[in-house]
Amino acid sequence: MNKLAPLKLKKGEDRRLHAGHLWVYSNEIDTAATPLSGFTAGQQVEIQSAGGKVLGNGYINPNTLIAARLVSRNSSYRLDQSLITHRLKVALSIRERLFPGPYYRLVHGDS
Repeated sequence: MNKLAPLKLKKGEDRRLHAGHLWVYSNEIDTAATPLSGFTAGQQVEIQSAGGKVLGNGYINPNTLIAARLVSRNSSYRLDQSLITHRLKVALSIRERLFPGPYYRLVHGDS
């Protein structure tokens, strides 16, 4: 399994991720340790706290204010077809149990 490029946050900037948020803003990234110019849009990254603790995996767009999106807090997961397929199947199963007819939104966007 290929090692993902680390994306290190500034000290204290992991608090929103710990609170359940999924976005990493560009001003929260430690650009001295992990310069945004070293990433390409859509690249998978391992998001880390300032102390090096792995917070999860996501993907980055170094050209936007919302620079990274956390996909999984489990660092062993990769953003690939199997993860997306699994999550869609789980979402469908939950909705089929909760709603009597197929009149629901299966997938929500993040913005």
